[in-house]
Amino acid sequence: MPFCPFCGTPVKEQHKFCPSCGNPLEPVASRQGVAPQPVQAPQAQQYIPPPATSTPPTYAQIPPTAPQPVYLPMPQEPIRVIIPNLGITKSLGRIDIYNLIVTDRRSIFAKLTNEIMQEAIKRRRDKAEAEGKGFFGKWKAQMQGFNMYTDAYTEMTPDQILAEIQGNWAIDNSSIRGMKFSADIDDEGGQSYYHTEITTITDKLKFRSDYNPKDLFSRAYGSI
Repeated sequence: MPFCPFCGTPVKEQHKFCPSCGNPLEPVASRQGVAPQPVQAPQAQQYIPPPATSTPPTYAQIPPTAPQPVYLPMPQEPIRVIIPNLGITKSLGRIDIYNLIVTDRRSIFAKLTNEIMQEAIKRRRDKAEAEGKGFFGKWKAQMQGFNMYTDAYTEMTPDQILAEIQGNWAIDNSSIRGMKFSADIDDEGGQSYYHTEITTITDKLKFRSDYNPKDLFSRAYGSI
């Protein structure tokens, strides 16, 4: 039996085309007795990797973490002197009392309120009680607290003092141009008052106290 020379399928003599692959068939005489030849598929080319180099490639080194920020120390603003109980005369004879906290850079005027006075008295009384003092010891401590009110400022920063209440304010020491001191002395044993006038670039600040604050101002501002 003849075979298709393309796919090897058995065919009949009268076939002109292969019933399997459809290719035209040669005359029967030329293909009788000829064994079908298998069709070889083309071989795929084998991939040959390039030869390895003697020097391995290098890569950029990425740090495991981002660089840490550097924090510079904040400038210090030590308190030089605290000058207590400076009064500013208001309308209708009213007087606002301030404690003056002088630092190396500015002068902070901290207003004295009833709440601050009561807190100062309580703080002095609790301290006397913790020290084992009796009634008179605690009473004396309360009177000292009533007259001074400055203990808390030694444990606060200037910014905390300035923000303590809304009525606190400050001026730069560089703006101060001079100071004057005077006194109203009552020779008959009544109340004596001392007056302090601070001249700045833009204003004159006048204060009254029942003690002479000149030495404290000299310690705070030197020869100004």
